[in-house]
Amino acid sequence: MSDHSVDQRAEDVRYEGHPLENGAPDGDEVASQPRRSFLGRTLAAAAAVPALVMAASSTSQAEGDHDDRGQGRGSNSLPSLYGGWNARNFQSIMAHENAHVAFLVTALGTAARPKPTFQNLSQRNVRTFATVSQTLENVGVGAYLGALPLLQRFNSQFLDEAASIALIEARHAGFLNVLLNSPITMNVRGVEQNFEQPLTPDEVVALANPFIRDLNGGRPLLPLDTNSTDIDVLNFALALEYLEAEFYNINVPRFFGGRGPRGGGGGGGPRGGASRLEARPGNAPSSAAARRRRGR
Repeated sequence: MSDHSVDQRAEDVRYEGHPLENGAPDGDEVASQPRRSFLGRTLAAAAAVPALVMAASSTSQAEGDHDDRGQGRGSNSLPSLYGGWNARNFQSIMAHENAHVAFLVTALGTAARPKPTFQNLSQRNVRTFATVSQTLENVGVGAYLGALPLLQRFNSQFLDEAASIALIEARHAGFLNVLLNSPITMNVRGVEQNFEQPLTPDEVVALANPFIRDLNGGRPLLPLDTNSTDIDVLNFALALEYLEAEFYNINVPRFFGGRGPRGGGGGGGPRGGASRLEARPGNAPSSAAARRRRGR
């Protein structure tokens, strides 16, 4: 391979997902306004799926710059550092979110909330899918960090597991931030952080509401405060994990191949779907409380 080919590959990776804007390289634009509209554009992508996203996808397909698997240089594509890189990562994220649902449903037992009924989850193009993924994962990080003090207050036996899930959500968010050319530690508020900032339950619900049609008979998500129990906190987390798992189970197979769990995804639970990922080595919580439960 010639030096020119290597240089061209570097340019393709750099701009594949972010075309030039206003005649300047995207990197310069982001550097000058790194927090300009992160929250606004991610929320807009989530809420406008029925109309604006479909129109944008149709236009880009007509122009020939769209490929569901993220190839090409158009505004509806994603950068791809290695062959199959995006597919592997998104399929892994899908598996992780389903494992989180399965764990919480098992941990809560008969107290597990039913799976809510969702809306606006199916994405028309791969770029909007990744942008909404970025929002959901950053919401997940802030939500768990905000919930940990409530679990700590109860000396909950699930504190270690919740912290472990939060760290996996943070790995997802870092990947998606980098994929979309945002600072690696940018949160859902659009702030590049040295230390992660929590989200309040009200903020989490406001961000998740565009995707929730109804709670399917489950208790309201709010209030979640110092009067709540650790079961309430875990069920709040379960509602978010149901949302994330369902989002990936619908979209990942369409854009990147593979398939979600049988039955439509999102894990099981009272009046919810029956599907559940089997525990695999390396995916089970490893806290002392979890080990004690497994030894029973």
